Amino acid sequence: MANAYMDTANEVSAIVPEQWSSKYYDVLLAELPFNSIISKDYEGDIANLGDTVNIASIPEFSDATELPEADAADADAVTIGSQALVINKRIVKDFIVTNKALLQSIPFVEKLKELAIYSIQKKIQSLIISLTVPSAAPDHTITAVTPGVFALADILAVKELLDNQNVPMSDRHLVLGSGPLNDIFNITGFTSSDFVASGSPLASGQLPAQLVGFMPHFTTVVGSNVYAFHASYFTMASQQGMAVAEYDLGVEGRRAKRVNCDTLLGMKQLSDVRVATVTV
Repeated sequence: MANAYMDTANEVSAIVPEQWSSKYYDVLLAELPFNSIISKDYEGDIANLGDTVNIASIPEFSDATELPEADAADADAVTIGSQALVINKRIVKDFIVTNKALLQSIPFVEKLKELAIYSIQKKIQSLIISLTVPSAAPDHTITAVTPGVFALADILAVKELLDNQNVPMSDRHLVLGSGPLNDIFNITGFTSSDFVASGSPLASGQLPAQLVGFMPHFTTVVGSNVYAFHASYFTMASQQGMAVAEYDLGVEGRRAKRVNCDTLLGMKQLSDVRVATVTV
């Protein structure tokens, strides 16, 4: 008679224990650079009461005139304009967990809170991108010189567009997806040790801190589009920062807890000439 084996798949399966790790295998999340690099200069003005921040803008005078010795000068005037930053967007993500789920499972609510907050931040970035409309005249929406390839000529083209509008050299940013990002590694001037002040981009896979005056940022959310801008082109102000509150649903007869995550804010594009895009 052949030997009979007791294995874990059959005879012993009823007594083989299972273990659940307390460490979660995190999902891969897209970077959200826009949220942190746009202007928040007016956030303090809306910290208390009110739902609107009126932002005044004083234009420059016309060119000065040369005054002959015995003549009187005419006084000049400018018209002050304003834009309204309205606090009108409530961005939320809620979830409900039953008491039984809380009692009988390993801790998971904190991880859900993190992902809920990320969901809100992702929505905020998508709104910023959707509200970004570069100037049509002059045209600040250009196409890559070589379709499908992001090259030095394209970076210089958007740089020139901003230069022509007297956009400050400091605080310029470049947001790009994986395709344009990796195209940059084919630009010798950005990867050669002869030009890079420190580090080795080809070894680290990290871009230099600046590319012709732009601070580069990566996110897969923009696809093959590249955004070049000064931080002041867009502004955002939060009247209520990220709020996370837990509520017992027992008053409704439900044995569960609801977690509400939300923020109250406003956002506005202030200038269409301080931003330019490249379609690669």
